[in-house]
Amino acid sequence: MALGVAGSPAPRRLTTTFLLPGGVAVDSGALVHALAPEEFRGVTDLLLTHSHLDHTLGIPFLLASHTLRIWGLPETLKAVRECLLDGKIWPDLSTYAVWKPVTPGKRFALGPWQVEAGAMVHTTPCVGYALRGEGTSVVVCGDTRLEEEVVQWARAQDPATCVVECSLPDGQADLARRYCHQTPSDLAAWRTALGRGPRLLVTHLKPSCEDAVRAECEALRDPALVVMRDGDAYDL
Repeated sequence: MALGVAGSPAPRRLTTTFLLPGGVAVDSGALVHALAPEEFRGVTDLLLTHSHLDHTLGIPFLLASHTLRIWGLPETLKAVRECLLDGKIWPDLSTYAVWKPVTPGKRFALGPWQVEAGAMVHTTPCVGYALRGEGTSVVVCGDTRLEEEVVQWARAQDPATCVVECSLPDGQADLARRYCHQTPSDLAAWRTALGRGPRLLVTHLKPSCEDAVRAECEALRDPALVVMRDGDAYDL
């Protein structure tokens, strides 16, 4: 379920969180806003793509509720512990988490999933995650600029579903590249690399230009490309 898919906060919009079967979430921008406490206490494992606030802001409130395992690059975990749970912005609840560093290319088991991290290209260290379960496979990319190594990593996972960001319209491509984001024209390159099979789920639209991004995505006329909305649920 896509609990939040906005690239920044806005009225009635939630930032990045994907909830998967087995008590697994990818990022925590919306966990404590979209779910009731008895629901988010069921999340046992949190996979972080990177440390930016729109992907991590639920962590202090989650740890005030229950202990969970938090997975991410060592740089990401360090940033969350030292900057978000620093005893000043929020009480230091780091002892209520089990911190689990990940290494790109190295697989690990997580509930019903086999997981592998892959490096993204962003303004801070960032990964995506390939998750394989019984009869399904999904890649959830973190924030990234379009780069060959990113697309080829996703392709190598042979996903049935690929979640990919598209933050800004093509008219702001220079800005998107500067801050390591993507525009709708980049999605055409993803489709070329992945082939016609995988479903592309688009996330991280900036609310200030969401209508333009949606229109440009629709103009691609790709029947397997879906621009997500907060709260959408998808069969994997």
